[in-house]
Amino acid sequence: MYQKPDYAQTDIYDFILPFGGHLDENNRWVILRRSIDWKIIHEVYEKNFDNKNTGNVALSAEIAFGSLYIQRKLSLTDRELVDQISENPYMQYFIGLKEFRTERPFDPSLLVTFRKRLTAEMMEEISETMFLVEEEDDDDDGTPPGGGGTPSATENETDDEPENRGTLIIDASCVPADIAYPTDLELCDRARKWTETILDHYWKECGPIRENGTKPRTYRKTARKRFLNVNKRRKKTTKKIRKEIRFQLNCISRNLGYIRKYEDEYGTAILHRIEAERLQTVKKFEKQQRYMLENKVHSVEDRIVSLSQPWIRPIVRGKSKAPTEFGAKISISVVNGYTFVDRISFDAYNEGEYEEFKAVVEKYYERFGYYPERILADKIYRSRKNRGLCKKLGIKLSGPKLGRPGKNRKEEIRQELRETGERKAVEGKFGNGKRKLGLNLIMAKLKETAENMIWMDIFVLNMEHYMRTCIVLCYAILEMLKFVSLKNERKRMDLLVVTL
Repeated sequence: MYQKPDYAQTDIYDFILPFGGHLDENNRWVILRRSIDWKIIHEVYEKNFDNKNTGNVALSAEIAFGSLYIQRKLSLTDRELVDQISENPYMQYFIGLKEFRTERPFDPSLLVTFRKRLTAEMMEEISETMFLVEEEDDDDDGTPPGGGGTPSATENETDDEPENRGTLIIDASCVPADIAYPTDLELCDRARKWTETILDHYWKECGPIRENGTKPRTYRKTARKRFLNVNKRRKKTTKKIRKEIRFQLNCISRNLGYIRKYEDEYGTAILHRIEAERLQTVKKFEKQQRYMLENKVHSVEDRIVSLSQPWIRPIVRGKSKAPTEFGAKISISVVNGYTFVDRISFDAYNEGEYEEFKAVVEKYYERFGYYPERILADKIYRSRKNRGLCKKLGIKLSGPKLGRPGKNRKEEIRQELRETGERKAVEGKFGNGKRKLGLNLIMAKLKETAENMIWMDIFVLNMEHYMRTCIVLCYAILEMLKFVSLKNERKRMDLLVVTL
């Protein structure tokens, strides 16, 4: 059950403090509370509740969204976040409480539910609704920036097309997940342990497979001893590693054979949900490892590098510090300082491919109602097909032209340097997200919660940019008021130069 809250903001003087006084109106959480349009968040959040009249009353969207915002802003754990909120009246005001309470507002485990409810699609809707208002107001021809039957780039070439406007800056990066560096031998050892646990559960619930039968032999002590004997060596030869992997895979295959007999006899309803999921993961993992071992290769399609998070794939970056990372790959676009996520994928993909590039351009059109005037991108985006698409749509793609250099080469170099400087804005977004927020290591254990964390970090970046823009605008207005009040013409010009 979800009750629609009162959208009116609680005044800081109405927030009840047991020790008297009132909140400081210049506090960052008070200012942030007033800057966010909570009505948009409520309208999106209540879509999770089909029946709004029965069941327990769910916590409001302000508590759910506000708590996750604080967590990503301050890089807190779930338990530390709840403790911080229970100790800080400004944080309680930010999440919509009416009075200061010393007890916990909710259990830390409820944060997982909040992340599941605020899906990637909902976070995208919230971000686009809040941060695309300025572009909608600037649209002179009244073209709505929504999808609503918007024609594609190849079909939309009439003379009444809106003029290209704006600059689109695009790039992609990997967001590492919190997993141990995967090695085939360690993964085999863990998969073997999982099969042994499932066999123990079947034996406890069902007994022997045949009458007067004994418990299936797993040779777990021998397998564990052999694994440690190889894994603890400082120098491991390829021959020894392959020999031990073969032995561990044989143990896994034997255990899976016993489990298959139990399944034929008693079914899979006996297993817990987590055990059933682990069993499917181990079956796929065993096939992949067996294929790589027999064919003497080190890669396979959809390779599992984490048994607990089997959707994670290796992402080859080519950087000297981390040539390969394990996590989600995201493509973002920066428009007027605001960041939007174009794609989140746990599978490796080439962001410079024609279809990927075209999808980013089309997404810009869906958001704003017109194509960009310029696209600032890295070398990987400057393929012939992508250049042809930009030429067809009247978009200027950054970088040197194909073919021999022109006569005015110095001007072209200066233009390239200017565009490179502008393109660094997207690198700064990744830098702030990874150094200041939590994009350098996503601690979530579920696919949907990891996507929520990524989107929430991007939302925090956008809110910080919005706050800086407001501060600069207020400063400019104050300086212009001073400019108007000055009677001396020379002082006016000096103040104008300083302001600009």
